[in-house]
Amino acid sequence: MSEDSDSFCSDGIDLEIDSFPVATTATLSLAALLWVVLLEGWLPMPMAGVDAPMSAPGVPELIGTTNGLAGVGAYLLMWGTMMMAMMLPSLVPAVRRFSAELCGPIHRTLPPVVAFFGAYALAWTLTGVVPLAADTLVSIRSLAVGGGPLFVAALLTLAGAYQLTPLKRGLLERCRGCLGVCHRPTVTDGLRHGFGHAVRCIGCTWALFALMVGLGSMNALVMVGLTLVVSLERLAAESERYALATGAVLLAGAVLAIAVTVSGPFAV
Repeated sequence: MSEDSDSFCSDGIDLEIDSFPVATTATLSLAALLWVVLLEGWLPMPMAGVDAPMSAPGVPELIGTTNGLAGVGAYLLMWGTMMMAMMLPSLVPAVRRFSAELCGPIHRTLPPVVAFFGAYALAWTLTGVVPLAADTLVSIRSLAVGGGPLFVAALLTLAGAYQLTPLKRGLLERCRGCLGVCHRPTVTDGLRHGFGHAVRCIGCTWALFALMVGLGSMNALVMVGLTLVVSLERLAAESERYALATGAVLLAGAVLAIAVTVSGPFAV
């Protein structure tokens, strides 16, 4: 059975579904639904004590750290939804490979697939603890407002420099690589593969999402831009060149932000 087709196979029967790619359609449909949920503001977010828009830098984190457990829960729900909406388009090849390797009736193959998605989503949701912890130590909102272009320049430098490192390229190659799964994986196998794949993806994109937090976790333009960057890195044939080009652009943006600070209203 080709890894490039979305298919399920049962004992003695090879059922190809090339005319209707199930895995691809399901993954992209879920991504579209999550984008609608985010952009329409359907997620509950307690706004007590916050007088700035959700798209402003540090505001979602401020909501999370100033509203007790309700704020933390709402933030992690928002963060997990956002991460999956942004990462699912680039996850399509991995999901197709995973589903194409499965053999057995649908009631046996579906649970490992659901476990794969669930573990992947859980891993990304847990990364939301990092910006919450950072905001508890130092207010991201205060850094963004007080630091101005210099704060942005620092984040651009971090993200751009990381794009050029061998570690980034190695993790990107592993994130793009094939998932070796047995023909009859269990739910445990699905969980293990989903979590492992998420860890590799987190490892090669953490600096980009640190930049997103500094520019505004719920800034729609930033979210869309990073979704395109991450998708190109994983789906394009020359992914390494895209990663290097992105790093160069980010570093150029850092230089521009510093120039604005020196010559503009932020100059000391």
